[in-house]
Amino acid sequence: MTKTQIEQYLYKHIPITRALGVKAIEFSRNEVKFLAPLMNNINHRSTAFGGSISSLLITTGWSYLRLLFDDEEIIPRIVIGKSETKYIKPISADFTSQLVIPDEEEVQHFLEMVHRFGKGRITLQAQIIEGEEVLAVFEGDYVIFKQNTETDVA
Repeated sequence: MTKTQIEQYLYKHIPITRALGVKAIEFSRNEVKFLAPLMNNINHRSTAFGGSISSLLITTGWSYLRLLFDDEEIIPRIVIGKSETKYIKPISADFTSQLVIPDEEEVQHFLEMVHRFGKGRITLQAQIIEGEEVLAVFEGDYVIFKQNTETDVA
C-alpha cells in the first residue's frame, strides 16, 4: 500500500481523517508518519486540539497494522482497545505523528497469534515530535480479529 493508497483508504473507512487533513509523509513497515495541518485541528487557544492529536496518533498505529495485513485476502478488523495520550507541550504549528516501530520479534509473535487463533493484541507507541522536542506521546493496545466473510469491512 502506498502513501496515496493509505490516505484514500483512511478517507473512505475513517472519515474523520479527511476532516483532520491527514497526509501520509512516510508509509512502510519501517516508518509510519502522518502530517495534520494546524488549521484543521485548531482549538480556542490557537494550538492543536487534544482530540485531533489523539485521533492522529491512534490512526498512525492503526495504519501500521493495516499495512501488516495488506497481503491478506480478507483484511482483519483492527480496533483500538485502550489508549493513553500524554500532552507534554502545546502544539502551535502543523504536526507530524511518528510510530515507534516495534521490534521484529514482537511483530512476528503478534502475526502468529492472529493467524493461529484468529485474533491478537499488540501495544504500539507513537509520538509528536518537533525538531528534537517531544510534544505528545501515545500508547495504545490494538486488537485484531480475523473476519469470517468478505462482506465484513476492514
